Amino acid sequence: MKVKAIAVDVDGTITDARMKLSLKAISAIRRLEASGIRVILASGNTLCVVKTLATYIGCSGACICEGGGVVEYRGEIRKLGSRNLAMKALAKLKKLYGNAIEESWSNPYRLVDVAFHSSLSMEELSKALKRVKGVKLLFSGFAYHLVDASVDKGRGLRVASDLMDIDLDEVVAVGDSDVDIELLKASGLGVALGNAPRSLKRVADVVIARSYGEGFAKFGSMILKGKLELRKR
Repeated sequence: MKVKAIAVDVDGTITDARMKLSLKAISAIRRLEASGIRVILASGNTLCVVKTLATYIGCSGACICEGGGVVEYRGEIRKLGSRNLAMKALAKLKKLYGNAIEESWSNPYRLVDVAFHSSLSMEELSKALKRVKGVKLLFSGFAYHLVDASVDKGRGLRVASDLMDIDLDEVVAVGDSDVDIELLKASGLGVALGNAPRSLKRVADVVIARSYGEGFAKFGSMILKGKLELRKR
């Protein structure tokens, strides 16, 4: 079966460790698009950021935003969760920890989740949220996110594939962190980069030795040369 689309995480996958876009990764995306493979950006960032990035890079696929909570394609926007619980959870953390919870500048533009930065550990924050039902805490490697428990990038990819009228079997997914696990599981082929944690590499069909944007560029070359095949479900 032919690869029709590639769903790719942004931070740490087409950037370097400092969130600078990799020119090699952008070049790979342009080559993939020129070959007829549509690129889907799948990020924890807001729709306005991801859509702008997709436009300027040249991605023609859907935008999966806020960790799968928002999906956009050709002007149609789908919200896949409620923000109410995330706001409740954030209020609890701010009450408990005060200035140790630093809200992201992007929160006013978010439709489903909330993002924040903190020096507190995942374990401590999760413990504080134990009694807040229906919401989950995620760490992307760059920020913490509070989101409706039903939301993940895999669910976002299923909605994106429906909007784009392609089968999930025809999609390759590429990521670098725990929040990409469901994205890889939902796709026809899951690819983890060298900088990914073991948890993601365990569910991936292919692990690229190179890291960050250079790893994605290597993956792009392999796809274009026909060296990666979709798995059979």
